[in-house]
Amino acid sequence: MSVARDDFLGLLDEVYGESMSPEEFDWFFDRNPAGPRLLSEEREDGRALGVLAMSYARALVGGEEQLVAFAVGAVTHPEARGRGIFGRLELANEEQAAAAGATMALGFTNPMAGPILVGKLGWHDLYRMRLWARPLRLRRTGAGGLAPRSGGYLESFDERHEELWRREGYRNALVRSAGYLTWRYLDAPRDYRVLGDELGYAVVGRAVRKGFSAGVVCELVGPAHRLLRRCVRESKGCDIVLGVPGPGQRAAYLAAGFVPAPGTIRVIGKPLRHGVGIPDRWDFTLGDTDIF
Repeated sequence: MSVARDDFLGLLDEVYGESMSPEEFDWFFDRNPAGPRLLSEEREDGRALGVLAMSYARALVGGEEQLVAFAVGAVTHPEARGRGIFGRLELANEEQAAAAGATMALGFTNPMAGPILVGKLGWHDLYRMRLWARPLRLRRTGAGGLAPRSGGYLESFDERHEELWRREGYRNALVRSAGYLTWRYLDAPRDYRVLGDELGYAVVGRAVRKGFSAGVVCELVGPAHRLLRRCVRESKGCDIVLGVPGPGQRAAYLAAGFVPAPGTIRVIGKPLRHGVGIPDRWDFTLGDTDIF
């Protein structure tokens, strides 16, 4: 167990009262097929005052595959806030990511980090990702989850699944290679349901958002009408189902009872090389956001 992992998890637990498990940390940071962990810390008197993480991913940018870096985790001890620790660690991570070959940094930011990244560190607002919701209950309970496992799930990904994804016509998106999909969903220490057949696939997870127990459509590739119905069935114990339509999928979402929801996710970015342009629209999925 590395010192950096101990510091990160310990500081998360101290500040927020919870943290990811060591197993989840190792899966996310050390087994990522796109690259190793990028974790910076600032210490004083033998203890960590702030820790900031980035994670690598392969992405299509204008149809060209590139290495990108995501700002994924930040925690500063309350006693050390206002001392510029977040900014120093972020700039250090960006420098390391650029040296590793990343062309740009991307993030799904929150009200605490956004003003610093966009206002002070040169990041740019790209767009707001609109959530779509399919209510399953008349009231919010925050309870319940995915349906009991019934079998018939995909147990492996191969090149055929990447080809199905590429046929969807994505231009600016994370690359869904067989290795990425296997790491992201089949090897994850979380409960994901991977549905599919020879024509397409979908992945359903579970989260609690604003007090709602939500089934989360993480991925949807192929015959969207049929796969969305399966996603809803897998989520029948939840309050709502959430998703983000991909290219050409809005009609299928509407037919399945989804409507645009008030909530959005703020997407930001920053070039890490001179002359690099960042698209202001991406085809991110909720599966891209629920680990960042």
